[in-house]
Amino acid sequence: MKLFPAIVTLHLLGGLGLLMLLAWQGQGYQPKPLALSPALRLGSWALAVLALLQVALGGWVSTNYAVLACSDFPTCQGSWWPTMDFEHGFAIWRELGVGRDGDWLPFAALTAIHVTHRLGALLVFAAIGLLAWGLLRSGSDEARRWAWRLLAVALWQFVSGMSNVVLDWPLLAALAHTGGAAALMVILSFMLARIEQGRTLVQRPAVAEALARA
Repeated sequence: MKLFPAIVTLHLLGGLGLLMLLAWQGQGYQPKPLALSPALRLGSWALAVLALLQVALGGWVSTNYAVLACSDFPTCQGSWWPTMDFEHGFAIWRELGVGRDGDWLPFAALTAIHVTHRLGALLVFAAIGLLAWGLLRSGSDEARRWAWRLLAVALWQFVSGMSNVVLDWPLLAALAHTGGAAALMVILSFMLARIEQGRTLVQRPAVAEALARA
């Protein structure tokens, strides 16, 4: 099927899913529970869902070569809201470079894909900032360390993503951005696994006491 965008994107997500499962499984061999409030626990799961959706959007950008639709930042094509074609851009089952009607994919469709990924990034960065703020205020040194890890990878993603745009998609920046996405999902997998361990210990005090004595 050649470089069929949906297939290539699913292949990326499948590899990332395997990486996340391995990261989660690895936390089970040496439990390090992270006890958080219900609000922070829910916020962590919500961030993971948002981040995964954003990674899927990033894969859609890459597989459609839509990063080249905008060569400036923070605007795109010199406009805050350029001409966009969401109908063709997000027609999932189609060949590379082809719209849903079988004709060539309009440039406005690539612009729609690119701008949507930027908007998703804003949402994810806001979610990371909000969760990190809550973790820093939680009073737990371990929670603070996770907050700084999330902020560090968010900064990495911002710099590498912006470099892809303004430097015309160099290979090194593209690899750095993909690697940063994988790092974010691994960090979230580690963190969520420990949060779930912490919730189990809160529900089962006897287990917590046994681990403390060990």
